[in-house]
Amino acid sequence: MLVVGIIGAISTATAPGKWRVVVADRPSLKIVSSVLKMHSVLEQNVVAIQLITRNRQPYPEMDAVYILVPCADSISRVIDDFKVDPRTGELVQRQYARAHLFFTGKLSDSLLAHLRSSPAAPFIKAAAELYIEYNPIESRVFLTTPSEQPFYALYSPHALNMVGSDLDAAADRLLSVIVSLDIQPYVRYYRPSASAPYEILGSTLMSESGATATCPRIAESMAALIQCKLNDYYSHEQSSSNGRGKRSNTLTPSVVIVLDRSVDLYSPLLHEFTYQALVHDLLDLNAGNKYVYEAESANGHRQTIEAELSEQKDPIWEKLRHWHIGDVSQTLADQFERLLKDNIGVQAAKQASKKLTLHEMKAVLSELPEFKRLQESYSLHIDLASKCLEIINGSSLVMLADFEQEIVTGRSADGEFVDRTSLETRLISFLDDSELDAPDRRRLEEVPQCLSVNDKRAAVNLQRLGVPTDREEDFSGMPPLNGRYKWDAVTEPTDGQKRPRLEPAVKCIVAEQLSNTLSTELFPWTEEAPPECIPKHILNINATSLRRPKSPMPDAEKKGVVIVYIAGGITMSEMRAIYELADTLKRDIYIGSTHIITPRGFLDDMKSLHLKMLL
Repeated sequence: MLVVGIIGAISTATAPGKWRVVVADRPSLKIVSSVLKMHSVLEQNVVAIQLITRNRQPYPEMDAVYILVPCADSISRVIDDFKVDPRTGELVQRQYARAHLFFTGKLSDSLLAHLRSSPAAPFIKAAAELYIEYNPIESRVFLTTPSEQPFYALYSPHALNMVGSDLDAAADRLLSVIVSLDIQPYVRYYRPSASAPYEILGSTLMSESGATATCPRIAESMAALIQCKLNDYYSHEQSSSNGRGKRSNTLTPSVVIVLDRSVDLYSPLLHEFTYQALVHDLLDLNAGNKYVYEAESANGHRQTIEAELSEQKDPIWEKLRHWHIGDVSQTLADQFERLLKDNIGVQAAKQASKKLTLHEMKAVLSELPEFKRLQESYSLHIDLASKCLEIINGSSLVMLADFEQEIVTGRSADGEFVDRTSLETRLISFLDDSELDAPDRRRLEEVPQCLSVNDKRAAVNLQRLGVPTDREEDFSGMPPLNGRYKWDAVTEPTDGQKRPRLEPAVKCIVAEQLSNTLSTELFPWTEEAPPECIPKHILNINATSLRRPKSPMPDAEKKGVVIVYIAGGITMSEMRAIYELADTLKRDIYIGSTHIITPRGFLDDMKSLHLKMLL
């Protein structure tokens, strides 16, 4: 949907066939480049893409298409492109013939008024809001990153002056997602019950170690903000488009469920053995999704390659990312062997003594480019999977992961229930194991809430997420454990996964939402509750994507969209769970957050909450 909005703005701003210039600021250019190659923009009769913060070559005979963040700096720079002498009123600078303004989000009334009263107003042909201010990193996953340290800004007691602005920025970006999907959702949020009510943005607590902690209601604050922004948007749409902002009649209503990281603290800590999770947990990636490795070139020399792990660019990654690493390894070996077997050129090389006919030579040459591309792709994933398996086999990771699952599920690999005394004894044994890496030891210490935690710094900071960490004390104002969301979803063993495992909480929350069984006490609505949903078995439709346009359909045939938003980071296992639900139920389900967290990153984030950081 981002692609359609951006291309539509660029291509329709001026007359067909007429050349134009695209002008953008850095944040907007980052959004555009995340979903479009620059040549795709230039193909829309664009002669140049200019950065508005730089000195630019004037094109006074051409129109300019501006794609900008709706802020005061952007408006000032647009006005400066059409300067007028204040004494004579004559135009002294005209950067472009006319301006077509497109903003990534909502432009405030004050900035719009400033623009209308400026000398540039006569040269502004049109102004519109695209609502593209978010990052669709995958077809069902989006980010609304409001700052460089979003977890710290939301949960640190030293960032109270930042939490409001970060939540507001994240809510603006979530609004863009909702508008892009063309839905009018109902909003609900996670609110664990507490013995006494406390402020939306938190109440101050004191631990036995003397550390100050706050239990913020981030989800409630975020939900209130997004509801307010939705109401403003609907009100504006109704007044400007004859009631277009009214809720459509769908078979099942669309819903946004706002959560915070406290809803599930197991997922960020547990080892997950699916391909994508292992790659991000065990290996070092550049820019979050770029992997650097060495491979042999066609002339036999070793070369360094940087590959991007993207579902759009790499079909092997898209297919295998949610598979268990054991299944991935076997599949890669089988498919690569089949690739070599089926390739005419490879078979011809094996039979070099045999003289090829002209037809066979032509077939060999035609297959070479595609074969080279597939060979490079398989080489990448064979290298990735091999590195992961090498780390797993050279450590106590499998035994550790099994023990983690016993702690959180209370069941052994054969399905028998395990008692607490046995778990405590085994935990001590694991913590004394010299082969256990330091990060894994800290993760293990923080998984069981029932056990003492050695890493006090990170453990005390768990109070910031509403989790009591002192075994003998229950803080007043802290939601008791029996007032929090509980789930008991354990997957059955598969060929690759030999034991049952705990599923992320979001999978159960969405499933309960779709079956109308999600607790209204723990997940209240911000305003009115939607009408009772029609049972899910009535209709089965194809799902859509945040990146690609969706096929229009009449309101009467639509099923509601479900968006899960977690303030404070999402894990790879939670992303996988959403894909599995969407594929199984054939529903439009999306998950978003401020950022993606890995287990190592989550531990670092937890330990940094007590620090006074300059942001």
